[in-house]
Amino acid sequence: MQAIEAEAARLYLKARASDAPEDWNDAYAWVALDPAHGFAFAKAEAGWELTERLNELPASQQDEPAAPAIALPDDPAPEEPIAEIRPRLVGRRGLLIGLATAAAAIGVASTVALRLLGTVDHYRTALGETRTVQLADGSRIHLNTNSSVEVALRDDIRQITLLKGEAQFDVAHDKKRPFIVNADGTLVRAVGTMFNVRLRADVTELTVIEGIVAVRNGDSAVRRIESGRSAAVRSGSIAVTHLEPAKIRQRTAWQAGMVEFEGDTLAQAVEEFNRYRPTPLVIGDPAIASLRVGGAFRLDRSQDFVDALESGFGIRAVPGSDNSIILVSAEGS
Repeated sequence: MQAIEAEAARLYLKARASDAPEDWNDAYAWVALDPAHGFAFAKAEAGWELTERLNELPASQQDEPAAPAIALPDDPAPEEPIAEIRPRLVGRRGLLIGLATAAAAIGVASTVALRLLGTVDHYRTALGETRTVQLADGSRIHLNTNSSVEVALRDDIRQITLLKGEAQFDVAHDKKRPFIVNADGTLVRAVGTMFNVRLRADVTELTVIEGIVAVRNGDSAVRRIESGRSAAVRSGSIAVTHLEPAKIRQRTAWQAGMVEFEGDTLAQAVEEFNRYRPTPLVIGDPAIASLRVGGAFRLDRSQDFVDALESGFGIRAVPGSDNSIILVSAEGS
């Protein structure tokens, strides 16, 4: 049994780390071979999820059965804790029952159990691709480049997990089914609103475009964030700032296939374009990294941006054999 559990953990961690379809397919194929595989896989996944949930709770709450729900003042009805989704057993194959039972025994819903029960959908985009997903409840998810989400819609809750990348959520109003987004441990609750979430290297970035959302991370207090505001979330801290309409437009320009800069540094602009390029733009001269740039460019035409740098900013572009581009100062060339 230990060998089975070790293989289950290996397959799960490999698939979670890469989020590649072939790795998930390999894992599910292994699960289908034997009910014991399914139980072990669900146990591995649920154990991992439980560890993440416990890390989000204050020490005083870690022995309690569930985390408190995020509640907006205008939505007083009791609801299921946001940190869990419990699968409903429907009497299918023993494999499915084993998966769900294993997850329930640990107290956290297993994605593989929910997926095989047909209640979780996985949507992703490739590098350079954007996509809009229409959900059955009327909500829409707009996925930016190299992004991935899992969606579980139930009668009492709508739970979304942003696995990587960036997404904008246009939430259909439904007070009876709160819309919960989990982005690397940051929980965002909405009823009917529009907001954007981006998983950056160091923080989770939230932009509220319409309405109000409630946010919690770890043992932080729940924060209400209104439209026109942004939050940078990390390690239980939620830093809220006001955004001008132009800044909100800049952050969401990718939905129109554009990237906009207004006083951003060259380093920031290069980082943004590299999200959509298979080979990078590289700043080869640190002296130009803080240069301020502006303009609007198509996401799929980074060469236009490079041309603008060469013609108006005193920068020379040196192409690499792998289609990368090194940016250096044109002075002394």
